[in-house]
Amino acid sequence: MSIDTVSEPPVYTSPAADRKVPAVLQLVPYFDAGGASRLALEFAGAVTAAGGRAYLGYEQALVSTHELPRYGVKPIETKLASRNPVTTFNVTRRVARVVTENNIEIIHAQSASLAVIGHGAAKKSGARLVTTFHDGPSSVQALSKKSLAAFAESDLVITLSHATAEEIARAIPSLGNRLSVVPYGIDLTRFDPAQVTAPRVVQLANQWRVPDDLPVIMAPAEFTRSKGQSLLLEALALIRDLDLRCILVGPENDGGAYRAQLQKEVVLHQLQDRVLIAEEVKDMAAALMLADLIVAPYLEPATYNRVIIEAQALGRPVVASDFANAREVLDGSSMAWLVPPSDAMALGWAIRDALSLPLDERQARTGQVIDNVRQRADRVTMTDSILSLYGHLTSADQAA
Repeated sequence: MSIDTVSEPPVYTSPAADRKVPAVLQLVPYFDAGGASRLALEFAGAVTAAGGRAYLGYEQALVSTHELPRYGVKPIETKLASRNPVTTFNVTRRVARVVTENNIEIIHAQSASLAVIGHGAAKKSGARLVTTFHDGPSSVQALSKKSLAAFAESDLVITLSHATAEEIARAIPSLGNRLSVVPYGIDLTRFDPAQVTAPRVVQLANQWRVPDDLPVIMAPAEFTRSKGQSLLLEALALIRDLDLRCILVGPENDGGAYRAQLQKEVVLHQLQDRVLIAEEVKDMAAALMLADLIVAPYLEPATYNRVIIEAQALGRPVVASDFANAREVLDGSSMAWLVPPSDAMALGWAIRDALSLPLDERQARTGQVIDNVRQRADRVTMTDSILSLYGHLTSADQAA
């Protein structure tokens, strides 16, 4: 499996003449299909596309790394995930050596767990430190003292939502203007209804044996309890009178025990003819186009809700748990339903309400949904913002 089998790296044909593109080392615990790895790859690809050098450090690759050369990124596999103090010291020293030997100017830690290692390596090597906080607002208070200190001493802290940034600002008031919000952006050329051909959608419909006459709801997410798949099954049991097909889809290499538990719950709720727990799909744009409704019944807040953004870019209606970040991502959409988290009955009613929207009304609203998200979630805007922030850091060094 690849982290991204469709999108192309961003292209910067004429970067600003005064923009110095630095050498940047992205750090992720594991190179996988998760949001941190995807974001690190996007940022690294933007650096190389604009003429800089990019490195991506990780402890282990859980997906294919063939994407890295395509993005012009040099992989560095090294131990990063240990919490042992002695091991952490050795890891920090090893990362600092990589930074020094490759004349890397910026270390960008893409997780709170790596902020401490990035902080130590930056101090040893003299590099600048950028940290990204990927978790939701409620996770700020759970940061360890060491992580808080690493964030507080970062040259720049990035978050992907204003709700999370507000919590970080309250927890670390000394950050001041070193805290920046960079809204998550997607590849709008990939998630464009005009670019998703009918044969691609039909191929998936045949693969999943989706009846032509039934509405399809889809919950694309990792198979973890926090994503709420079990709650969705409970909600479907409460609206048994509604004919539909539900598809749960997520990475094939995760959630083994939980995925098996979901299979048991499907039987327990007698939903065998209504629910498919699918193998991973690589053509997510076609999968979302197949769905009449996207459901994100999360039990905990996610930072940037990537699949919700992708669904809106394709004009799909969305039902999501009512967290601050979800409200932020869905702001302005005319086909969004927010429900109290962990409330199966409310989730069921929202699904019923969304599917009852007349076809002509849904078609009339589709353009508004697409235009709304395209103005706020463009990958090029996101990566260009990151390059500007990197450039400000290195420009300050040059001025000094």
